[in-house]
Parts: sequence; structure tokens; C-alpha cells
Amino acid sequence: MQNALQIINFTHRSLFLTGKAGTGKSTFLRYIANTTKKKHIILAPTGIAAINAGGTTLHSFFKLPFYPLLPDDVKFSIRNIRNTLKYNSEKIKLIQEVELIIIDEISMVRSDIIDFIDKVLRIYCRNMREPFGGKQMLFVGDIYQLEPVLKEEEWKILQPYYPSKFFFDAKIFRSFQLISIELKKVYRQTDPLFIDILDRIRTSNIKKADLDVLNKRVGKELDEKDSSLAITLSTRRDTVDFINNEKLKLIDEEPTMFYGIINGEFPQSSLPTPIELELKLGAQILFVKNDIKKRWVNGTLGTVIGLDSAEDGYILIRTENGDDVEVEQEIWSNVKYTFNAKEKKIEEDEIGTYRQFPLRLAWAITVHKSQGLTFSRVKIDFTGGVFAGGQAYVALSRCTSMEGISLKEPIRWEDIFIRKEVVNFAKGYNDDVILNTALKQSKADKQYHDTVIAFDDGNMQSALDNFFLAIHSRYDIEKPSVIRYIRKKLNIINELKKQNEVLADNIKKREKFLKKLAVEYVIMAKECEAANMKEAAIKNYQKALELYPTISEAKKKLTKLMNE
Repeated sequence: MQNALQIINFTHRSLFLTGKAGTGKSTFLRYIANTTKKKHIILAPTGIAAINAGGTTLHSFFKLPFYPLLPDDVKFSIRNIRNTLKYNSEKIKLIQEVELIIIDEISMVRSDIIDFIDKVLRIYCRNMREPFGGKQMLFVGDIYQLEPVLKEEEWKILQPYYPSKFFFDAKIFRSFQLISIELKKVYRQTDPLFIDILDRIRTSNIKKADLDVLNKRVGKELDEKDSSLAITLSTRRDTVDFINNEKLKLIDEEPTMFYGIINGEFPQSSLPTPIELELKLGAQILFVKNDIKKRWVNGTLGTVIGLDSAEDGYILIRTENGDDVEVEQEIWSNVKYTFNAKEKKIEEDEIGTYRQFPLRLAWAITVHKSQGLTFSRVKIDFTGGVFAGGQAYVALSRCTSMEGISLKEPIRWEDIFIRKEVVNFAKGYNDDVILNTALKQSKADKQYHDTVIAFDDGNMQSALDNFFLAIHSRYDIEKPSVIRYIRKKLNIINELKKQNEVLADNIKKREKFLKKLAVEYVIMAKECEAANMKEAAIKNYQKALELYPTISEAKKKLTKLMNE
């Protein structure tokens, strides 16, 4: 994680940060967003992922169409792309000024979208030679988990251009080496046996003995006494809806409806919780947002024990930890990024809000929506089979322990599969040669950065010291772009010299003018003396000396008059 921080903070190199479930990828993303001094934006492939990450979607930011983006599509050629996308001046300025682009849940982003973003950044940043137009990219996610969603007919269109749909098979990555850092330490689980089994499932190196251990959990009853709760994970949305609806019907209580409120722009597809939230006393729910008071987190399960649907109503929940908490409505923001030219920074403009209780029915949720969440008791229902690589791993890795898992049916060999493209790409994780080269470059980048800061502060000795260290770390000064930059910085001295010459000339003209005025006051003082007007003569001599202190005649005359 320290290596990743150094690369992000002190280089322009793009980075793929990955890791097993529960290794802290989301924590790292939030830390970077909160601490980096670089002008940055956060993007994600889906609305809910974007809302959770505190950003916006890839499609809304870049105005991406929802069909496959072919590299040779004439509408998006260098000649036509500006007329097709029709970015306004504000969006263009934002693209040009951003320094770091963070994309969360990168495993779900298609290869053609990455190439499209690369093309947009090169064209609008007027930097066709560098990948992503010279912008630093931080990709966050686990390609062993949920993969891009692509219809069969869409893949047939893309297949002639790309070896796979995964982001890392974008053409751009054939021209430069993407640094891939994998976080290793798992925080969600503590049992070494369970961690090892999950690791082999993740990489599709499962053994018969692993399946035997897992399948002992078929039909296991989970402890749901007191406030202990279990949630069913299914690959199918209709299964989830059926379970939640049937469980709610079984409760012999009157339902209460809570209506969410949308203000401004907030797409229905991005709503984190239903706009019509139907609850009953005894219903099992899931919190979908972290509590600012830390009474619950996104993913905490609970049971409804109190309801009030009045205008200023409330919902009382008993969490799985046994705590009784009163829940208030929360507000989610839909943001748009803008560039503040005056303050030279990127700002988040709120273009819409959604107000609702941060809850949803949760006897069951889809494996897809469970990504990133942690549960202590999980029922896994793979009825209908697993249809995407990584789904089995995502479902099993949501649980903190093996003892907390109950399987509806045995896990089969065919439920655990990983695309060969993923396995091959993952071989480049934590490559010491690539990583050490990047870290060495980061040392040089920091020294060059310190050189510029010292120069701008006028500390020339420090600027020279850091510059000599930098060129010993990495000799960049013969590169055309670096030569242009050095010339631009040194030209500041010429500009200051010109300004000083103009200033000196203005000072001479001002002195000449003031001396002329001072002489006139001396003449008036003499005339006052001749008319025997001593006080007036003194004031005129004093005014002459204020305007031109070195006029000797005024000093002598004033001294004489003051002594009389």
C-alpha cells in the first residue's frame, strides 16, 4: 500500500490496485481521494457504485453511448469526435485540468470503453503522444470478481477488435506497461483454512478436498436466535425478489410505505434504496450507507422493531449486534465535476439529491449487489447456476467464517471458473522489476518536483541542490518536453529582468518629475521670504524636501529660517 501511495503521489504513472476480497481496496481509494493534492475525479461503471464511491458514472462524465465502441467508428474519429460528443467549454476545461482519474470497480469496465477514454483524453488534452493524454489513471478493483456485462450480440461486434472484454485487454495497454499492485493481507476473514480455500476458488485452483470441506455446509442451520441474522445470496434477481416478497407476506402485520424524494437530477437506476420502501414490524433489512455516528455500516443487517410513517417519521431497528437504533432519512448526492478557474481546483457540484431511509429488505440480495459487503451468516442459493466468472468467489468471500455459511445445494466444479485471460494478466501482479523501476522513477519525480517548488519560492540554492539530485536519479534534461519546460521556467528570469528595466525607467521618470516639482516649491518659498512670509516659506521648503529629500538648497534655507 505504501508503494501504491508513492506511485500515486510522486509519479504520473498509471496504476491498477487490486487484491482479494476484504484487503482494503475501498479504504485505499477513500484515503487517496481525501489526501491527494492532485486535482482528481472519481468515476465508476454503475450508478450505485458511483454514488457509494462519491463520484459519478463513466457514461455520464464522458457521455459514453451504451453500445460497443469500435476503434474505427467514424463518428468518433479525430476529425468528428468533437461534433459527436459536443462537450461544452466547462467539460473541456475540466478534462484538461484534471491530474488524476480514479475508476472504481474496474473489473466491470469493458476494454473498448478504456480505449475510448484514452482517445478522448488525448484529443481534448492536445497530447496525442502520451497514453490517456498524459493523465494519471488509478484503476481499483478485482478482476477475479464481477466481470463486465456484455450481451452475446455485443461481444460479436467487439470480438474482431479485442481478445477479451476485460479492461486490461484494451489496445492502449499494448503500448505501455500498467503497474499492477495486489494487496495481500485479508482483513475480513481470520481462519487460515477458509482464507486458503477462498484463494484457490478465486484463482480457479480448487481441489476436491476444498469442495468436500465447503459442501459439508449444505443444508446447515445457522444460528438466528436473538438478533443474529442470515442473508441469502443468489445469482438471480428473480430469486431474490421472490424470497423478499414471500418473507414479507409471512409477517402478519400491516405494511408501512416510506416514499423517497428526488430533487434535481438523480437517475432511477442509481437509487441506492427503493423509492417506495415497504416495511413491516419484524422485517429483515440491510443498511445501505455508513452512519456518520458509526452505529452501523453499509452492509449491517437488522430487524424492524418500530415504525412511524408520519411526515417526520422514524424507523427503529435492532441491529444484528443487538443494538436498538433510531434511523433517520439520509441524503445521497448526485454530483457533477466542474473546474474552478479562479481557485484552480476541481469542485463537486451537486446536481441532484435523493432522500430516503438508508434501508432495503434483505432476507436476500443478489451476489452482484453484495460486492464489497461483509456478513457473519450467509445462505448461498445458486439455483439456476453461476453464469459469470467470479460469482462463486464473491458469494463465499462475503462471509467472515466458514461456520457462517449455509449452502442450499452443493457447489459444483462448473460453478467455479475463471477466464484464462484473467489468470494470464494476474501473473504480472507485484512484478518487482516493474515496481522497482517505477519507485526509482518516483524518487526522481519527487526531486524534480522539489526543484520546481524551490524555484517558484525563490530559493535558488535548494532548487539547484534538488535539480542535481534529480538528474543523477534520472537524466531527463535532454528530452524535448523537459527542455521546453526548463526554457519556460528560466524565461521567468528574462521576464523579471524586463519588468525591472521598465520599473527602473519609471522610477527615473518619477524622480525627474518630483525634482521638478520640488524646485517649483523652492522658488515659491523664496518668493514668500522676499514678501516676509516666514511660515509660508517654511511650509514650501518642507514640501520640497518631502518630494525630493536630497535638494540641498531647500535644506539650507529651511535650517536657516528655523534657527532665526
